[in-house]
Amino acid sequence: MSQQTAEALQATREQLQEEIREARGTLKDLRHEVREARQFIASIRDLVATLAEDKVTAVVDAEVTKQLATLGDVTAEQMGKSTAKVISEFDRLRDLLLGEERVADGREGRSIPELLQDPAILAHARQAARRNTTEADRE
Repeated sequence: MSQQTAEALQATREQLQEEIREARGTLKDLRHEVREARQFIASIRDLVATLAEDKVTAVVDAEVTKQLATLGDVTAEQMGKSTAKVISEFDRLRDLLLGEERVADGREGRSIPELLQDPAILAHARQAARRNTTEADRE
């Protein structure tokens, strides 16, 4: 082999080694950039998740607040109706007990005080009371 060919081969070898070093450096830089890109993507995903969670939380909180307010209104309305009904029933009971309203017992409308003065009703009530007492004593 001639000296020139050997020198040309040596120069080519050195040039290739230099290009390999540059390629390795470029590959190292690329790997570093890929790592940073992956970290950036992970950061973006975390940020998007946090923003989405904040947005969803805000929407859910607003909806829950709205629904609770509606429920409170409906509950207050129903409580008012129920209270009025109970008061009305107690007023009716008071009127019955005071004789201001009559009870229809199938024959005629009579007040509770009038019913309590009826000897037949009193006898029936005493008999039922004795029967209840007897049954309670047996148990």
